[in-house]
Amino acid sequence: MVTSDRLPRRVVDFATGALAAAVAVIALVGCSTAPVPTSDQGTSDRTTSGLDAGGLDAADLGAALARVPADLSTVHGLDLPLNRTLLTPVEELEVIAARNRLIERCLADHGITFAFPVVDPVRDASRSRRHGLVDAAEAAAYGYRDPAVFAPRATGAEATAHQPSPDVVSVITGTRKGDVGGRAVPAGGCAGEADRALAADGQPGQEQTSFALSRRSHQVTRATPPVTEAAGVWSRCMARAGFDYDNPDVPIADPAFSAGRPSAHEIAVATQDVRCKEQAQWVRTWVGVERAVQDVLISRHGAELDREQRHKVQQLAVAREVNG
Repeated sequence: MVTSDRLPRRVVDFATGALAAAVAVIALVGCSTAPVPTSDQGTSDRTTSGLDAGGLDAADLGAALARVPADLSTVHGLDLPLNRTLLTPVEELEVIAARNRLIERCLADHGITFAFPVVDPVRDASRSRRHGLVDAAEAAAYGYRDPAVFAPRATGAEATAHQPSPDVVSVITGTRKGDVGGRAVPAGGCAGEADRALAADGQPGQEQTSFALSRRSHQVTRATPPVTEAAGVWSRCMARAGFDYDNPDVPIADPAFSAGRPSAHEIAVATQDVRCKEQAQWVRTWVGVERAVQDVLISRHGAELDREQRHKVQQLAVAREVNG
């Protein structure tokens, strides 16, 4: 199951997480309510050192805030400058689907028949919740749940059929050495072979510098005065409707809103949440601030981001050819 997150996602440890991929769809993490993605594990050599700072100091932040439009009605959409170098949730699943197919082909070359659960990128990709719940229709239908959670999935015997045996896992991961089915197991197993087919550097998945900078801009901007002031307006709006929450992060993180079908209370909170965000211009404010901050970060890492954009385009081209 692919979970929703508020930050840009990447494939969890593409190179060494082959077992997770073999058992089910590889978990994608990174863009719901948790501000820190669990996808921090398994960062590759492509990660630029020192990106926690992101090359952003107080003067840079002040200059960025000065460029935020005074008229927030001019801020449209949710797109951010770093999106050009990041895989979208659907694109990440396109890469995973292609990787699964390549692994299946490799296994077949070794005389092994195995099929992953079907990955439907459009069906399975989670919604971006980088700025929380913002869609009124989704709030009315699903509360705080990601609609992808309710998509049909294999269960019972059908799901069990996708569990690989230890011998299959050993060929996928490369822990099995020597020949299998008359052919040598490739370096890194079938997963390693698939990764090298998808990306020349053998590291498909989310672009690491872009991911780190995007995470940094999210962390920095959520605490800026314009965003916190808008959150205060949102909180007062919610209170007038009878819901006591300090800021928009609180209700979407409520454990009561995370399991099963949404209750009538959750639907009421979620729909009011979206209304109050609109009244407070909370999303417009945050997007406006974050666009300005990301522009600064991009100016600090232009060469690396250009390389990552090329890497993204190349792996997507290969993935789409594999997927047909």
